[in-house]
Amino acid sequence: MAVRRIRAEEWRALRALRLRALADAPDAFLMTLADVELDPDEVWQEWAERAATSERTAVFVDDDFTGMAGGHVGEGDDSDAVLFGMWVAPERRGSGLAEALVETVVGWARTRGVERVVLNVVDSNTPAIRLYERCGFRDTGVRGRMRDATNRQYALALTRPG
Repeated sequence: MAVRRIRAEEWRALRALRLRALADAPDAFLMTLADVELDPDEVWQEWAERAATSERTAVFVDDDFTGMAGGHVGEGDDSDAVLFGMWVAPERRGSGLAEALVETVVGWARTRGVERVVLNVVDSNTPAIRLYERCGFRDTGVRGRMRDATNRQYALALTRPG
């Protein structure tokens, strides 16, 4: 299954994929479709450029643009990478694409030397929780809220202390 980093010139496809994800799973993301659907082309171009070239942020897709996941290492705290924006189109769920996306983000995070990869998932999203647990992520016990849903934080340790 081919998963690769987005290229800057693919901003239109990235925009279409992101809007499709937000329409399909509105509770799974920090942003809503209404928040971003009217963003000008320049916003999408800048995001694609950053996602394609930055040392701290990357977005990965499959060649058919039916799945995406991002990774981000925050400024000033290089101990964690965040897996964000994970989504797979309904017609590709169960195909292994989700695992491939997660593994790609984790691999990218390893090259950044971080200690762990963290993510947030809505409590009611049982299929996503099962996916992350299959990929080795564990519930940290940290809870938060996003709009009307409770989220739980999961983490995958990349290095062992000591």
